Amino acid sequence: MLRKLIPGSGGGGMPRYVFLAGLAVGALFFAYYYSRGLTVSHYDAKAHLLVARRIVDALEPGYAQMGAQWLPLIHLLYLPFVLFDAQYRSGLLPSLISVFCFALSGALVCRISLRVTGSGTAALFSAALLVANPNLLYLQSCPLTEPVFMALFLLALDRLLEWRASDHSRLPWAAAAWTALAGVCRYEGWGLILGIVALLLADGWTHRIPRPRALRAAAVSLAVFALPALAHFGYIFLRLGDVFFNRVAAGNPNPYLTHGRPFLSLLYHLAEVEQMATLLSLLLAGVGVLVLVRDRSRLWERAPLLLLWVPSLINIAALYWGHVYRLRYSVLLLPAVAVFAGLAVRSERVRILALPLLLLLVALLPWVSWITYLQDPAGMLTPGPGAVALPVLGLVLYAVVRVRGGHAAALLLLLVAGMAVPPLERETLPMMSETLEHTFIEPEREEVLGHLRRHYDGGKILVDMGRQAPLVYDSGLRVSEFVFNEGGGARWHRAALDPVREVGWLCSEKGDHVWERIMMDPRIPDHYTVVVDTEHLALYRLKLRTNKVERHP
Repeated sequence: MLRKLIPGSGGGGMPRYVFLAGLAVGALFFAYYYSRGLTVSHYDAKAHLLVARRIVDALEPGYAQMGAQWLPLIHLLYLPFVLFDAQYRSGLLPSLISVFCFALSGALVCRISLRVTGSGTAALFSAALLVANPNLLYLQSCPLTEPVFMALFLLALDRLLEWRASDHSRLPWAAAAWTALAGVCRYEGWGLILGIVALLLADGWTHRIPRPRALRAAAVSLAVFALPALAHFGYIFLRLGDVFFNRVAAGNPNPYLTHGRPFLSLLYHLAEVEQMATLLSLLLAGVGVLVLVRDRSRLWERAPLLLLWVPSLINIAALYWGHVYRLRYSVLLLPAVAVFAGLAVRSERVRILALPLLLLLVALLPWVSWITYLQDPAGMLTPGPGAVALPVLGLVLYAVVRVRGGHAAALLLLLVAGMAVPPLERETLPMMSETLEHTFIEPEREEVLGHLRRHYDGGKILVDMGRQAPLVYDSGLRVSEFVFNEGGGARWHRAALDPVREVGWLCSEKGDHVWERIMMDPRIPDHYTVVVDTEHLALYRLKLRTNKVERHP
């Protein structure tokens, strides 16, 4: 199977070597983060393991525990592992799935770049730019959807490129299958299928592909994509009476400041991609886009590469609708940055000019930061650890290439160094900042967890799973000890109406559904004692006297 996914495709089996190198690098970084307990530190890493566990360990177990929001693929992948407590708590094997997908993504970026440029140098440049990204190296160490989706996305694109270069005698079943899997992994996959269908229709309209074959290919792609998506959402709607799209249509009650502002949404998205990819790499990728547009002789062949930017549409739309779109989601644009940077490097003129121009930029950035200090309260241009080192390195590299050549290698070294020691402070591993953004509340959570560990008596605990998934995961208790508002919720509704009869504990965070229920019910203080009360969290325990009355009427 692996040989089919990453064949040599010319270049002396280059993608295979990239895969093996990516696997080694990915495993090394995974070992580093795992040894420090950071692989399951992210809120969503815990949530994904918890959702998979809920399917078999909940008061109302079953497929409906996926809930109306989550897509199924990643949780079904994790399900065989989270059956075992050791894997559920450590996330070891689920994280190794991410490591494999990271290595596969590097090989696929290499193969795609090799296919569209015909240059081994450009292909290695693209692959190295992806594999060396420190934000991706952290994410591939965690049980998250992004590494898996990235591999599926690139597999779909690679198969589509291969099919478009064929005689079209067969339908693009492989591309359709990988796209369908991407669509049940992350919602960006829904943008991908729309882009593929639009591209195929354009192929038929321009007669690049015979129109009947292009229409059949588009129909097959839609049908294969729709089958698992409709099966999932149909079942969830029948069981829960709700789907994710209902929530989107309902709007955000507390919209983010980008709500209804298209230009600001675009600006915020570009800033997020810049943080994830770093400024130098993003600028070179922008040059690659210009190269693609200007070379009209190969525009049709390379047009599918534009699909690599599809996640941008989802990001910008979410910001426009007022949702806070996490920085982590921008990692899905890294393959686009890598491939288009490789496309730029394919041009000899770009190779020669890019190094001195980027060197000039990093040399000027500290001065720009100083000039705009008073007008930049958010510190977006604050110099980072590479503000001094990068200009020095750039000068050395420029002097070397003037004497010995090797512009592509020197440019790659500058970009990789710019990711490791970035010229801007905001580019210094922002993924870790996002992962640890809840650190401020950890002491309060530890108070709640500590009390539960010492005094838990077997009574069910009412929680808002949307806000308290990390606490449920970290409690060490079975998921079936909690009554929560996802994946069915019959018990939740009964507990919300009459908590005294249903639950022995109430765990709330200010502003969540349990907190609102406590504020609305005047009986709560009569029947429950506040045992932990912090700035953001509160834990209530059913009074023993009331407990006896209610259980033995």
